[in-house]
Amino acid sequence: MIPWRRHDRYVLRAFWMTFIAVVLFFTVIVIVLDSAERIRKLTRNWDQVAARGQHPLLVLAEYYLTLLPFLWMQLLAFCVPSAAAFCIARLIRHNELTPLVTGGVSLRRIVWPIVLSGVVIVGGMLVVQETLIPSLNRRHLRLSRIITRNTPDRVTRVPHFHDRRGGRLSMQAYLPIQQRMEAVTITDFDPDTGEPRNQAWYPELDWDPSLRIWRASSGGWNIPLDRDAPGVRREPIASGTPAPLDGSAEFIEMAVTARISPGLSRAQVASLADANPDNLHFAVLKHEMLTGPISTFILLLLSLPFSLTVARRTKSAVPGMLGVLGVAALYFGAHFLVASLARAGDWNPVVLAWLPTAVFGSLALTLYATLDG
Repeated sequence: MIPWRRHDRYVLRAFWMTFIAVVLFFTVIVIVLDSAERIRKLTRNWDQVAARGQHPLLVLAEYYLTLLPFLWMQLLAFCVPSAAAFCIARLIRHNELTPLVTGGVSLRRIVWPIVLSGVVIVGGMLVVQETLIPSLNRRHLRLSRIITRNTPDRVTRVPHFHDRRGGRLSMQAYLPIQQRMEAVTITDFDPDTGEPRNQAWYPELDWDPSLRIWRASSGGWNIPLDRDAPGVRREPIASGTPAPLDGSAEFIEMAVTARISPGLSRAQVASLADANPDNLHFAVLKHEMLTGPISTFILLLLSLPFSLTVARRTKSAVPGMLGVLGVAALYFGAHFLVASLARAGDWNPVVLAWLPTAVFGSLALTLYATLDG
């Protein structure tokens, strides 16, 4: 256990004040740049929003309030090391590190409160990702559809995907508020051969929350897939019959909106990956849900040696900021490259998903260990 000293509190306070200022600065910049387009779309849809009994400006305000957690999850990988660079430059500019170094305090020990803060921030990101993000995701998507004049309760352009049993599901539209699917086709596959053996078509399916099943409220047709006479036999499905679909309303909505969602929890992505083992996008995304927050800590460790070296020479935070930007560009460039290879199926997706984290993480730990060398 490292004992807590008086200078630790000072460094800790300096870092957190700088961190909050950096986060607020970049948050305001992003919102101002985005709001021009959102306000333009909302102005075109002003009467329709007001007709629903909602004030357009309140809708816009709630849209950005629900956006903040998703925005911060993306910005923190850059804001944390940037705040460290500013904090170190400020301490050096005011000659507050020299007495500690001459007094025998190592550089690693001086920046320890910043490193500890990085651990706390990463832990908070992981907690928010699994708790707050899922509950805000649905509300934010609905507000986005209201602003862009799309019907809040109707999602079209639904991709094909599989339920938890492996059945292939396609539909014309999904109604999230009513928890209903329209023009639904469910294809069942033979577990031994992988060939399609049966297809069921429903005008609509409604979710029964008490029994947690999907019901064919308007009946449907069952079509055995006979290779000799495909689609010839059609067997009617009675109204109220449960559909052979293993997936709750929450799972279906998550699968329908996965590619346009601002964020999902790791548990949600894992359930999609398990239901769609052939879809490498979900397999890679499941690991990115861990490597994303961890990258914030790695970039912090990488930025500390550079920021200390540059700030002691120039007493300015600008070179440190440029260094943080360069390191982040290298990391995320490498991550994008290997993620693209993983989704293409050319290499093992698990190995590629963790490769940049392992390489840059090893480099970060080495540089931090030799900080006083």
